[in-house]
Amino acid sequence: MINRILNQFSRRGRITRSHYIISLIIFYALTYPLTLIEKHYELSEDGKGIVGLCMFPFLFFILLKGARRCHDRGNSGLYQFIPGYFFFMMLGDSDYGVNKYGPNPKGKGNDTFNTTTDDFQNALISNMKHNPQHCRRWGCQRCSCK
Repeated sequence: MINRILNQFSRRGRITRSHYIISLIIFYALTYPLTLIEKHYELSEDGKGIVGLCMFPFLFFILLKGARRCHDRGNSGLYQFIPGYFFFMMLGDSDYGVNKYGPNPKGKGNDTFNTTTDDFQNALISNMKHNPQHCRRWGCQRCSCK
């Protein structure tokens, strides 16, 4: 189970709207009690620092998920810092097919090229055909560079 959680942090790519919304619900469910503690109890400066430190992993978690959701829409992860883009991440549809961040997580259109990423896909294909390190590694079993 721990490996599955660590793989979620290390994987690159795209996530669906539902995965992102579930991540938001988890984020708010875990951080809301911490904010209540900070507001309603007379905490010293050290106590507030400890509460803030406890919130840091959750913030890191939601920023990673937000970046992956931006990737699903074909944008850089920095787009999540644009005011109001949050609504596009929650309500907007995914890019159809493969984009430069990976295949569609729903599997829709992964067998076709996305017109916005044809250059990226062609670069991958040509790199695979003509890369001598690739041929030495796989022994020409996975490419057509014979």
